[in-house]
Amino acid sequence: MAISGTYVAEVPLKGSVEKHYKRWKSGNHIFSDAIGHHIQGVAIHDGDWDSHGSIRSWNITCDGKPEVFKEKREVDDEKMTLTLRGLDQGHVVEKYNI
Repeated sequence: MAISGTYVAEVPLKGSVEKHYKRWKSGNHIFSDAIGHHIQGVAIHDGDWDSHGSIRSWNITCDGKPEVFKEKREVDDEKMTLTLRGLDQGHVVEKYNI
């Protein structure tokens, strides 16, 4: 049984669009250093770090429990959008209905 849906959040950010897009596209591997209590690590399974269609697994803590979140990235440089698609069922996918 597959789960599908969209989770959209608006977060006020300080700085330029370009700065934040670049950080989310190619610099989010540093998140585990910044918030290690939530993100313990990330591994790339297919593609390059910042390429369209790359697949990654994140080792995270959600509601105090260790979880693995597997995602596929959709990158649009022209519109400066980045979409993360949850690939596996699990607590994170169920909680955020991704």
